[in-house]
Amino acid sequence: MITVMGISKDGKIVEVKFDNLNLEDYKLIWIDCYNPNDEEIYKLSKKIGIEISELYVGLDEQEIPRVEENEDYYLIIYKAPLLEEDITTTSLGIFIKDNILLTIHTNKIKAIGRLHKLILTKKPKVIFERGIGFLLYNILNEITRSFSRILISLEEELEELEDKVLVGYDKVVMEDILSLRKTLVYFNKSLIANRDVLVILKRKYLPITTKEDRENFEDLYYDTLQLIDMSVTYREVLTSMMDITLSLENIKMNQIMKILTMVTTIFAVPMWITGIYGMNFSYLPLANNPDGFWIILSLMIIIIIIFVYIFKRSGWI
Repeated sequence: MITVMGISKDGKIVEVKFDNLNLEDYKLIWIDCYNPNDEEIYKLSKKIGIEISELYVGLDEQEIPRVEENEDYYLIIYKAPLLEEDITTTSLGIFIKDNILLTIHTNKIKAIGRLHKLILTKKPKVIFERGIGFLLYNILNEITRSFSRILISLEEELEELEDKVLVGYDKVVMEDILSLRKTLVYFNKSLIANRDVLVILKRKYLPITTKEDRENFEDLYYDTLQLIDMSVTYREVLTSMMDITLSLENIKMNQIMKILTMVTTIFAVPMWITGIYGMNFSYLPLANNPDGFWIILSLMIIIIIIFVYIFKRSGWI
């Protein structure tokens, strides 16, 4: 799916059908391409003059985030959060050529949709009138804000998990911890890669950026550093939760083993005595004594009381 938005030479911002797009009629054009098929890729390549193979690079999830300068265009690979069953990340390819900014991605990126809606409903002219570098900044800023929103929501989940962990071991809680930890691993790796992109954008004097744009990218760089610190902190908290959960489970198992050991020890000697008197010998001590049964029973009870006393003195009971 291809959506096009541009600011005309008379200052009006309009949505345009891609097939009717005339590049020379607009000062700045933003083309967003979501999960394109081969035909749409071919049309894009023909319209903006970028090789099909290069456009597929922007769709490749395995591409490393970077800024790449070519003869007549720039390629920026950036990572964005992806909200599905598990929260992971996805790649966003950004091509900048002349007055065109093309965003291309396989998965739906909410930050792109929010910015598109913002431009249509609020004060959009500022974003387009300040040039292609400022539009690029707004796209990357919206992605960074998406990371921030998710991390803040994860903080609330962490607090809930802490309360559940203290109650005791729960398989569902452990699965939630592992899921959040997986998310933070993806986030940390992606944010570090995005930081490297922002380092280039804030330092390098690219023709597509102004001094003000570079200052904006520097602010975004520090925001990303803060998010990296948050992701690392949350991951350490989750690791501590896993350790606590496993420790509590070990303590619980030790308590169970302690109880089983006490029960086994307490009844071991009485069972041994009854086993001896179950032998088929013609003579056993006290076998012919009228009070033999009660004497042996009293002996077993005394032994049980002694063991219970010993365990109580040891703090096991």
